[in-house]
Amino acid sequence: MRRGPRPGQVFELNRDIITIGSGTKNDIIILDNDVSREHCRLVRVLADYELEDLRSGRGTFVSGQRVTAGWVLKPGSFIELGENITLEYDRGEFKNEQPSAPQPVFQSEAPDPSVHPFLVMTLGVMAGHIYPLKTKIVRIGRDMTNDIVLQDPEVSRFHVTLKWTDTGFQLEDLNSTNGTRLNGAPLTPNEPQLLRANDVIQLATMAEFRYTWQPNDLPMSAPPKPAALRVPAKLDTNEINILGPKRSPHQTNRLGTGLQPGALVDHVFITYAREEWEAIVAPLTAILQDAGLKVWVDQYLNQGGDDWMLAVEQALSECRLLVVVVSPAALESRYVRLAYRYFFNRERAIIPLIYTPVEHMPLELATSKAIRYERQNRKRSFNDLIEAIRQHSR
Repeated sequence: MRRGPRPGQVFELNRDIITIGSGTKNDIIILDNDVSREHCRLVRVLADYELEDLRSGRGTFVSGQRVTAGWVLKPGSFIELGENITLEYDRGEFKNEQPSAPQPVFQSEAPDPSVHPFLVMTLGVMAGHIYPLKTKIVRIGRDMTNDIVLQDPEVSRFHVTLKWTDTGFQLEDLNSTNGTRLNGAPLTPNEPQLLRANDVIQLATMAEFRYTWQPNDLPMSAPPKPAALRVPAKLDTNEINILGPKRSPHQTNRLGTGLQPGALVDHVFITYAREEWEAIVAPLTAILQDAGLKVWVDQYLNQGGDDWMLAVEQALSECRLLVVVVSPAALESRYVRLAYRYFFNRERAIIPLIYTPVEHMPLELATSKAIRYERQNRKRSFNDLIEAIRQHSR
């Protein structure tokens, strides 16, 4: 389990059919709202397993793609149950059912804590940072559950892994989107390569490491500068001028181009249905900024793409408050649900703005005081929202 109620837990696959769900009769029990009682199952196929979804409510995904038929897993595959659970599939060394079979021999279970190699970032958003390699497995990628997290749009959520062997660390590409190079040569996915001192590891085009035992002797490159993107001028002027004619420039940061961690800690994150951007969210963004509030939206990123995933991960982690523009379309959006569940599960502030009434308000939103959007009195609706945001800041 890489993400979920028990990160780091290992589930041994030792039967021909293994069921996963929240019900007590499953072989692997995961207690989470996104996990159905009978969510999915694994069926042994030769050396690996085939994953089948059991008509789960929140869905089963492999590397972001929904499982609708049998999906044969390979080492390094990442399984997502709904939006909260991530499992990594691998052929581990945790137990061998036949004691007579030969076992891998390690000089040590992990690198010596006092004498160990390092990864030094020589190019990228964290250029100059030194990462000590002290554990048996080190995973690198954009997902927050990795051991080394890289906020770079070209880096996959789970890009590479380093595994300790009797001869040192081996580097393995995890079917990354933009690839991995070792000393300039492309690394074939799922084919580990032994690392040697001063090897250069390149993830995509903008992240580069040097594998070394002497980390202080390497020159560093400067990280790229952050970029900005402006909110468009095509806004409803009636909405923009509600708070008066004096307006400040409207800007929203675009992530994935070198923005440093921590840049969104004082921002308000707005989540919404994309088709309602021009009708409500664009003027709302402008009005909140006019009121002196810092706002982040994902409108200018390709939803579901690498840039978008990187940006949303940082926004979820750093933004202090979430505004949910509630409508039937918004509540149908997987991405909107991901945002408000993330904030709810971490007991962070959520303000629902009810743009269009819905029949059933989700539990995660029902516990928060909502602001109703009144089309006949939009000024009061926005003023109420601004005051609610400021109250959460006091």
